[in-house]
Parts: sequence; C-alpha cells; structure tokens
Amino acid sequence: MSNPNIQQRFVAAVFAGDSATLTELCHADFVLEQGGAMPYAGTYRGAEGFLQFLGIFGETLDIEKLEPVRSYLCDDPDWLVSEFDLVATVKATGQRYETTLLERWQFSAGKVISVKPHYFEPPGPGR
Repeated sequence: MSNPNIQQRFVAAVFAGDSATLTELCHADFVLEQGGAMPYAGTYRGAEGFLQFLGIFGETLDIEKLEPVRSYLCDDPDWLVSEFDLVATVKATGQRYETTLLERWQFSAGKVISVKPHYFEPPGPGR
C-alpha cells in the first residue's frame, strides 16, 4: 500500500472515530507535535498519545468544518504534506476561527511515524 493511501486511511479513521485502525496505522515510534500557540500544544507519542490528543482536540474545539483539500507528494516517498480547511470555535472562549492547516507526514515500514501540523491562523485573541 502506498503512503498516500495509508494517510487517507488514517484520516478516514480519525473522522470515523476508528481507534483500532488508528492503532494499526501508527508506527511504534509515532510522534505528533502540536505547536506552542495551540490550546492543545504538546508532543503526543504512540497510538495512545494520538488518541489522547484526539480527546483533548475534541474537548477544546467545536469543529464546524475539517476537510481534506489536497495532498502534496514529495521526491522522498516517505514524506507528504496534506492541506485541510478548518473552521472551529474555541469552546473556552466562544471565538470562531477559520484557517488552512498543512500537515507534514512521515512514514516508515508502511505506518505513520510522525505528523507535524502548521496552522495559517492558530486560534487566539482577536480571531
């Protein structure tokens, strides 16, 4: 299975709440890094860490829209970048925001080993 297909299965499992598939597709050394400007900042390790992140993400944001837009393939087949549109409200503040989200994905041995998101507009004051 190609890495873009693995990424698509992973994203579909996130949207479906399919923790068994997420666990299957996470490499043992999986790392998700969320930047310090985010309300859910931190480093999440392994499938358990990713599932923990999903819980915090869902508690933090009321998602109106989170849709894949396109993927950008790299010369190195173990890397790709995916673009998403995100519209959400921060539950703690009621602030609504819209952003483009780019995620850098790395694969190893047919599994996802890392995801590092980059938000065009992170949630924050005045947004």
